[in-house]
Amino acid sequence: MATTTIPAQAAEGNPALTARVAAVWHVLLALAGAGVLFTLFQTTWPREWLRIAALAVVAAWVPLNVYAAVMLVQRKHAGRAFSVILNYLGLTGFVLAALNAAGVFLGLDVVGDRFRSQVFWLSGVMIGFLIGGVGDSYSHDPSFQRTLHRIGNGLMLGSIAAMLLLMGALQGLFFVLTQLLTPNGLLLLAGALLFGLMFWAVFRPQSAAYFGATSRDSEMLSGYMFIAPNLLGFVLFFAGPLLFSLYLSLTNSDGFTAAFVGIRNYVDIFSLDFAQLQESGQRASTVLQARYVELTRFSLFGSDYIIGAKDKQFWIALGNTAIFCLFTTLLAVVPPLLIANILNTKIPGMQFFRAIYFIPSIAGVVGVAVIWKWLYNSNVGFLNYGLSAMVGVLNVIPGLNLPPPDIAWLSSQQTALLSIIIMAAWQLLGFNTILFLAGLQGIPGEVYEAAEIDGATGAQRFRSMTLPLLAPTTIFVVTTTLISTLQVFSEVVVMTPPPGGGPNNATLTSVLYLYQRGFKDFQQGYSAAVAWVLFFFIFLITLAQLRISRRYSDA
Repeated sequence: MATTTIPAQAAEGNPALTARVAAVWHVLLALAGAGVLFTLFQTTWPREWLRIAALAVVAAWVPLNVYAAVMLVQRKHAGRAFSVILNYLGLTGFVLAALNAAGVFLGLDVVGDRFRSQVFWLSGVMIGFLIGGVGDSYSHDPSFQRTLHRIGNGLMLGSIAAMLLLMGALQGLFFVLTQLLTPNGLLLLAGALLFGLMFWAVFRPQSAAYFGATSRDSEMLSGYMFIAPNLLGFVLFFAGPLLFSLYLSLTNSDGFTAAFVGIRNYVDIFSLDFAQLQESGQRASTVLQARYVELTRFSLFGSDYIIGAKDKQFWIALGNTAIFCLFTTLLAVVPPLLIANILNTKIPGMQFFRAIYFIPSIAGVVGVAVIWKWLYNSNVGFLNYGLSAMVGVLNVIPGLNLPPPDIAWLSSQQTALLSIIIMAAWQLLGFNTILFLAGLQGIPGEVYEAAEIDGATGAQRFRSMTLPLLAPTTIFVVTTTLISTLQVFSEVVVMTPPPGGGPNNATLTSVLYLYQRGFKDFQQGYSAAVAWVLFFFIFLITLAQLRISRRYSDA
């Protein structure tokens, strides 16, 4: 790709002075950061993790500003790039701080409450839009068309204005302005203004030409500025909390205080104790170490053994999650594959059935779980009612007297997890069917025609052609289904009594367990460690999927 230097005539407006001012500005920012860093070292905060996070940010801020100042003095484009980025971050920080000081973020809750009471005004917007749309059809009468457009636009603007006035937009705007005119608000606005001016001065084309920026450099920097809001949101709301949870997993945090404990949480999670029993009924406390609870017993070569764990519930949750993943994946992969083969035929009405099968996938998990909870009700649920009706029909047969079924779907340890598996597989069925259908439609029809000419039966074509050619799609479906089932949470919370996981931990899953430890027992450090263990398992599955996919793509 060819690169060109920005024309010299763009370098008007004394960019040399701009570079010197920017260098001094970054030196001042570095000195201010050093002062803040010194203060942070000398003070203690109620929440130590906040102080550590602030130390990390300021510790990175100081050298970056020094580097930007040095590069600016040397007229290198890297200095301009770093200056733009640092000023953008400063501008964003001061703007957000000013909005927070003005109460804008807290006011969003008030706006939401008032919006619900005034939402009917949006009907005026819709009517105005429809009137404008009708006006578009009167192109043969421009005068009448303009009249309809004016009526439609006026109705839309009037409805929006009325809604905003009744929601208290003017009062809210006045409140925000009064808060910004306080000393703190004015200070934050001044900081935002300074960062904004420096950002504009360094980013403009005159500065780019002065620093010898090529067209590629300018395009790259502009591209980064375009993705900066999304990238900043990713760092603040995803990467930042992710790293913080890793730190939290190394502490005994209860949400208020946190002391560093290293990997003790991880050791407690995986700590197991194996012991041989003298007799099958021997008490666990007589053979297991202190703090270990019986997990399971088994016999091997005529001897009885016991396994104890420091965290019994973690292993129960892990076992339930493994069972849930295995059977849900089977039920959400094999039937969709067969259904997709049926839907791939040219039978009339297949388009309708494709839409019908996909509907459960777009429904909300909570809503679906509530409906299935009603279906599973042992007294008035439709499942038991339907089974009772079937038994009644069968009992008409002479000599047959089957008892009416009374299955406690969600109240029995034997059926609770199975009930949730059936519901989850039903909801995943439609989406996986569409994925398999897309894979089937990507297989050339000539392949099947050649096999049919060679005399291959339908079963032979499916086994020897469809399955191998559909392998990449199958791997993708299996992997995504496994990852989603490893994170099962909402279904269990909605379908089982609070705090979830019942009866007797029969439906306790890993995500629900870490939620209970973190927000019910307030052991957030331990909960974060459980979350990272689950992340490790998901990462291994994803890595295996990538390796298998690469093997098939290379074949």
